[in-house]
Amino acid sequence: MKPNAKLNTIILALKRAIEATFDDGKWRELGYLTDTIDIIEGHSRLLRSLDWRDDDYSANILNVLPEILGKNLENREVVEDFVGLEEWLRSHEPQLHEKLYGGTSVPLEEIEKAAGVHSVLELNQQIGRIRHSIHDDPALAVGSAKELLETVMRTILGEDDDGTKTDDVPALLKRVQRALGLSPQAASPDMVGSEVLCRTLSNLGQVVIGVAELRNLVGTGHGRSKGPEIDDVHARLVVNAAATIATYLLEIWENQRKT
Repeated sequence: MKPNAKLNTIILALKRAIEATFDDGKWRELGYLTDTIDIIEGHSRLLRSLDWRDDDYSANILNVLPEILGKNLENREVVEDFVGLEEWLRSHEPQLHEKLYGGTSVPLEEIEKAAGVHSVLELNQQIGRIRHSIHDDPALAVGSAKELLETVMRTILGEDDDGTKTDDVPALLKRVQRALGLSPQAASPDMVGSEVLCRTLSNLGQVVIGVAELRNLVGTGHGRSKGPEIDDVHARLVVNAAATIATYLLEIWENQRKT
């Protein structure tokens, strides 16, 4: 999608969600969140047309949205998250959802639930970066996917990433597999499908290592300023692999904690 076309789609989608869900208080809260309260309260018709449900309310929303989003869309992530745009579009405007998020839907919801339960702020921050960058900055999405895996594994191990930990991803994975009883050798030979499970657990490690290696090649991090590019199709593959594995590890961990 061309930049102007994408901006137009974002504005249209936000306009429809806001028109359906906002009241006066939500507008003002958004203004304070984005430091655009003067724009919202200073518009001669926006809040008044909302109160009276005048015919020009839609046009007034479209009038202020570009200013709220910012010249360089610096407020886009805050606005989308506050509006709950992705979820609203999924339920009410599937075609617009497909245009904005189509092909980028990754299984991050279960990770978000765990992040909320365990108050792991870093997970939600990484999920947000992945969602907002997979089209516009695939390298950032790949880098965030690797960081997501690291955060999930350190969460399972009960460690904080304070910058002093030196374990790389393969070493972290081995420790997590031992902690969860997921090493390939852990499968009981008497269990039906034990050979397949052993092979799957072994391949799990290869996928995690592959995500880390791709991040070093094309993702953000380690001061990489110039290198090979990755397109959003392959970035999606990396992100989906990382998110699926992270979800699997968290679900196993949660189930073990409950027993």
